[in-house]
Amino acid sequence: MLFNVSTLLREPVGSTRSYHIEDEPARVPDEAYATVVSGDVRVLRSVRGVFVSARLAVRSRLECGRCLASFEHDLSLEFDEEFVVEHDLDTGAPVEGIMPDDFRIEGGQHLDLSEAVRQYEQSALPLRPVCRPDCRGLCPACGQDLNEQACGCEREGTDARWAGLATLAERLRTEDDDGRTEA
Repeated sequence: MLFNVSTLLREPVGSTRSYHIEDEPARVPDEAYATVVSGDVRVLRSVRGVFVSARLAVRSRLECGRCLASFEHDLSLEFDEEFVVEHDLDTGAPVEGIMPDDFRIEGGQHLDLSEAVRQYEQSALPLRPVCRPDCRGLCPACGQDLNEQACGCEREGTDARWAGLATLAERLRTEDDDGRTEA
């Protein structure tokens, strides 16, 4: 997702451009990342380079945390980041004060939003994605996808590993005479 900002970098601080993008590919080959992005991007000339305000939509391919099925999930991303120039445009001398985490403008001409999109998408992904709210998951005994069909496994109400806690909870409920449980 490249934007040519060579003209903008020659303009005074505060100059802006706005872009609307539809189904633009974003790729980060080193991370084996590729997606399609749509939305609005506003770029503003700053002292160190270009300040980007983006409101984007991406479609992520995820794996369900319950049934392991692959599914697509739409995400909205909003970010404001400054992309810096590594070399002075007039002298070609390296610019001081650039931090390792700073997003950079390649060769003083091209601003690539792909890495920023990748990072913001990764931070916006759900910790435990679920393909649908009523997903029944997999049978813990045989591995059958319970969304497709029920399995023949007999499951007890409480896992034996939790039986001690279930007994303690029941004892606490019965010990209190006035109906309150204190733990």
